[in-house]
Amino acid sequence: MSGPDLLDPVSDDTPPEGAVSRLPEPDTPGTETAILEAARDLLAEGGIGALSMRAVASRVGLSATALYHYFDNKEALVDRVVQHGFQRSEEYLRRAVENLPRGSMERVAALGEAYIQFALRNRQYFKIIFAIRPEQPRAIHDVPGQGGYVVLRESVVEAMESGAIRRADPDVVVLFLWSVVHGLVTIFMACDPAGMLDDLGLCGGDCGQPEATLALFKEFRELIRVGLEPASTGAAEGIR
Repeated sequence: MSGPDLLDPVSDDTPPEGAVSRLPEPDTPGTETAILEAARDLLAEGGIGALSMRAVASRVGLSATALYHYFDNKEALVDRVVQHGFQRSEEYLRRAVENLPRGSMERVAALGEAYIQFALRNRQYFKIIFAIRPEQPRAIHDVPGQGGYVVLRESVVEAMESGAIRRADPDVVVLFLWSVVHGLVTIFMACDPAGMLDDLGLCGGDCGQPEATLALFKEFRELIRVGLEPASTGAAEGIR
């Protein structure tokens, strides 16, 4: 059993083609949200070079001067967009496992599936939080929710304590799991896996990208589960 189905339109931040942010009345909470959404879209479309205070202001219907009422400069705006993306990612992961039993391998696996779902349904934020390189990159401990690291580490530690997975350095296990899932997502964002997976008999040739990526993740999940299962006493002696 996997986590709750998060492939729903509500969680999809991809705007219709040609859509622009709608600016609420000035000085309302929605104004700052509209600014962040416009900045997010510009960053996702063209990277840091496509973002300017003037371009953001134009998209939301403000003057460039008025934009400085909300953000001191371009760097502050970019930092806020990245921060917001990490926060959304962590919230998404926590929501995916809130009803799953603590200490279970099921909970750990569901986080991997939710990570894929978030990336494929929130492409702008995923591109921004991992592709936009600020002048002063944050340390992992300064990232909101540590990019999902906290919730994954909690689940890994609980699974070790319950005996669901073998004991090891939890940070090494978390980095391993994160690297596998993140690599899978980034590879399949760059190419369509459906044909290859159809040849392997893992999904029909007409399956969409989210379904194809999740199908391969389920194969990975089984390999990972076997690798993390508690070993017998004799076998465990050869494992760090």
